[in-house]
Amino acid sequence: MTTGPIETFAQWQREHAAALEELQDAQRTYHRTVAATAFQGMADEPSAEEMRRASLEALDAARIKLDEVRARRPETTEAT
Repeated sequence: MTTGPIETFAQWQREHAAALEELQDAQRTYHRTVAATAFQGMADEPSAEEMRRASLEALDAARIKLDEVRARRPETTEAT
């Protein structure tokens, strides 16, 4: 059984929605991390910086994944 264009697009759309949600979750996590570590003292600064860096890396990875999903968007043709 082959997958038709509607099913292919629907599958891509689900993958896109999941990747977008993952990016939004990573953004929220990054912003919470920045806010939570903004006022830490000098003694805690290296660990705060590590936390910010790790959350920023996760954010970047989610953005890259979303870009990859968007690049695979199937062509669609409108029925007349």
